[in-house]
Amino acid sequence: MRLPLIVTSGLVLGFAATTFAGAQSTPPPVPTPIPVATLPPPGPNDQIIRDVIGIGAQILQRNAVNARNNARGTVSYFRRFDLQVQCGPNCYRNVRLHPGTIINPRGATPGVGTSVDVNGRTDPDGTLEADNITVRQ
Repeated sequence: MRLPLIVTSGLVLGFAATTFAGAQSTPPPVPTPIPVATLPPPGPNDQIIRDVIGIGAQILQRNAVNARNNARGTVSYFRRFDLQVQCGPNCYRNVRLHPGTIINPRGATPGVGTSVDVNGRTDPDGTLEADNITVRQ
């Protein structure tokens, strides 16, 4: 009686094991491809866009040159031909005056605490050679 029961149990377990093994070995579904975004073909406005970008780049270059050649702030040091302008909280710019530097309004003398605008040219060491100083009131 035990032998047929053992054989039947073995067949049932073997059949169940092959069924579950076959169910687990099914391949996963193939993912659907994602479409890739493409650029539109060149149009008639592309040259206009490139021109506008070029003009913008020129404006930025000019502003960078002007920032190197200008200083605006409060005088923190002044003696004869040397001047220091505080442009920001921790920003100081050394300025050198020369004979012929124009100070506006005429006859004004920049002193410590005076607000000024300085225009000139930048030396290789970063010092600003002042051509024009405007004392702001």
